[in-house]
Formats: sequence, C-alpha cells, structure tokens
Amino acid sequence: MTSQVGSNFILGLGNTSSLNLQSMLQQLVTAQSQPIVNLQAQQTQQQAYLQTFSNFSSQLTNLQTSANSIITDLTQQTATSSKTSVATVNTTQNTATGTHTLNVTQLAQGQVWASTNGFSSQNSQAATSNGVFSFSIGNQTYSVNVNSSTTIQGLANAINATNSGLSASIVYNGSTYNLVLNTPTGTANNLTINTNNTLAVFGSSPSQASQNAQATLDGINITSQSNDLKNYIQGLDIQLQGAGATTITLNYSTSQLTQDMQTFVDNYNKLLKYVNQNNSYDSTKNIAGAFFGSTAVQSVMSGLRNSFFGLFNKSANQSINSAMSIGLSFDSNGNLQFNSLAFKQAVSGDFNAVKSVLTNSSNNGIMDSVNNMVNQATSTNGGIITTAQNEIQNQISSIQSQINTLQQNLQTYQNNLVVQFSQLNTVMNQMQSQSQYLTTMFNSLNGKSSSGG
Repeated sequence: MTSQVGSNFILGLGNTSSLNLQSMLQQLVTAQSQPIVNLQAQQTQQQAYLQTFSNFSSQLTNLQTSANSIITDLTQQTATSSKTSVATVNTTQNTATGTHTLNVTQLAQGQVWASTNGFSSQNSQAATSNGVFSFSIGNQTYSVNVNSSTTIQGLANAINATNSGLSASIVYNGSTYNLVLNTPTGTANNLTINTNNTLAVFGSSPSQASQNAQATLDGINITSQSNDLKNYIQGLDIQLQGAGATTITLNYSTSQLTQDMQTFVDNYNKLLKYVNQNNSYDSTKNIAGAFFGSTAVQSVMSGLRNSFFGLFNKSANQSINSAMSIGLSFDSNGNLQFNSLAFKQAVSGDFNAVKSVLTNSSNNGIMDSVNNMVNQATSTNGGIITTAQNEIQNQISSIQSQINTLQQNLQTYQNNLVVQFSQLNTVMNQMQSQSQYLTTMFNSLNGKSSSGG
C-alpha cells in the first residue's frame, strides 16, 4: 500500500529529464518503508501465536467438558423397573445401588359419586334459590354458594375452584347429563356431603369405593393413600401403575461412563499433540512455535499430568486407589492410555472406590483436579493462559502503534521527496530546454561558417 501511495505522487514528475526520477523516488520510498514491512511481518506472527493460544484454550475447555461429563456419570443414578405396567421409577437423589422386589396387589383409588338424577343440558339450573353446597374431604370442610342462576356446569366449576382435591365433571350418558364427583385416592380422603341446596341428588353411597394402595417391597407390607410412593426407598420415587410384580434396579450407567472416559482420554491426547506441534523451533528459518519457551503452557500441561498421580481413595478398598488401578496410564511419549476392560472390572468390583479416585468430597479426584486446573488457567482474573493471551494482544497493539507512527512519517517523507523531486524535475527540464536551444544555435552558426568558407 505504501509503494502504491508513493507512485501516485511520483506520476506527476514526468519523464522528460535524462534521469528516471520516478524510479529513484520509488526506490527511496521502498527503502524507507522496510521497517514497516518488518513490523507487519512481526504482527502477523503474533496474530498467529494469539490464534494458537486461543485454540489451546478451546481444547482445554473440551477436556474440562469431558471431565465434567464423567463427574455427572458418577453422581447420577439410573433407576429401572423390569415391568413398567406395574410401576415406573425415577431417582430424586443418590442412594445405594442394588435391586428391590415390588409386588403390587392393589392400586389406591378415590370414591366416585354420580348424581342419581340427570339434567337435560350442561346449562340446566342447579338450584332454585340461594343456598350452599357444603362438603368435607377427610377432616377439611369446603362450601360453595349457589342461587337460581347457577348451572350444573357452573356448580362443577365452583367445586373445582375450591382446590379441595375433589374433582367435579359433567358426564353425558347418551340421554342426560350427570354431575360426577371424584375424590383424591385413599380412604382418608372420603367425601361427606354436609349441606346440599342444589338439584343434584346423590345416593347414600358412592358408585366406586375408595381404597389404599397395597404392596410388598422387599417382603415388607406397604399401605399407601397414594399410588406415588416417595422415599420408601430413600432417593427413589415409585409410581404404581397396576397389580403385579416388578424388579427395581438402582445403578450407574457403566457403558456411558466408559464411553465418556474414552472421550476424556482422546481429548487429553489431542491437547498434548497440539502442544507438541506448536512447541518446536526451526533453527534454519529462525522460527519458533507459539508454545516454544512458554512457561504458561508448560505449567498447565504439567498440572494436568500431575492430576493423575497420587493415591485418591480413602475408603477401606486400597486396591482401587490410583489412576493405574482404574485403567489409566501414560506411555513413553506422554500419551494417556485407557484400558477399558480394567476400568469396567474396577467399576464392577467397587464402584464407590472408582468414584473416589475420579471425584470425591475433598475435590481432589482426577477429574476434580483437571476441572480446577482448567478453571485456574483460563480464568479472566489472572489465569496464566488468559494472561499469556493478553500479553500477545498487547504486543500486537504495540506493533500496530509503531506501524501507525512509521506510516505517518513515511507519508511526510514521501511528500517532501515529491516536492524536492518536482523542483529538480522543473530545473532539469529548463536546463534541457536551454541545452537544446544552445545546440540549435551552435549548429546554425557552424552551418553559416561552412558556407562562407
């Protein structure tokens, strides 16, 4: 760009002189712009370094993500029911792994009360005068006001609005509309109609009696007002669906855990390969990789590697207490190796011991340490990788400032040269004109002298 700007100025010099002033001026400007070219090359190199560090930070984040996936696998249980038509299950918190036998003999159900008299439509009159429909669910009493404007549908809506748990609906039987009342499940939630100033007539007993859920869990008799059995096994929610037997299994997803372990190992090795690729020095070209001599990158990689060393398990099982005991090791090139068979055997032998090696309450398991290391390195508040990136960015900005100053100086230099060379061009053109005039005069005089002789 600098030489092009210079050329635009130089074009006005013309080519009438014996000297090629344009070429001379272009050479001077090009020579003067060389420091700018050098700085631009340095800036390009620093920008490449910055991108390399940014990629390194992204790969650290990928490694951290895979570490957190493992932590999630280790802390989230799966609960399954062998027969979902009998019961479905889900965990609300971690609990002991194992299997439980559930045998459901009957589900909990509520009472059903249907009006013995039918109505011609949903908008039929429900009361002839001011009054109340008062009822109790268990020991709690509720009351709904009615009048001559109250319809059957309006009465049902008012009952539902009491939030008593009593559900009112209008059911069409093909010829008439009936008001149907459903109580919550369990015998403790039976309906008692205290005052009925409506036209809906109910018999002395419900069309469906209430009952409690009855089941055995691991041989222990259970009676419940609800079909939702919460914390009969701590941390487990069992929803009864029907009579029959089912086996409930509480476990962790070993297949997912193993898969995530392999992903973590792959991400670690990708990170190591990337560091090695950018940690070289080419003496013939005098070019260093972005990480060559970087104490920040060396510190991070050393910290990550150290995460795998030491004894982690404080439980009674001392045979599973290290990275090697769960199938993790390093080869001679520093690559992380994963023996999935050894890992699965360790998980099968003592899941909690494996969990303690990878993550624990002291926050010093392998995955805990990796997570902490990445957080510290990439923190915007003094993280060593973030600091290294900021330093490179500062160098880029500093170089740009130098380039701006030199470009301004170069522009001034060009302007001065153009003025000087323009003046020189004018003088030389004048001298050339005078030379041509004198030559003509001499030639003319020589011609006359020759003819006179």
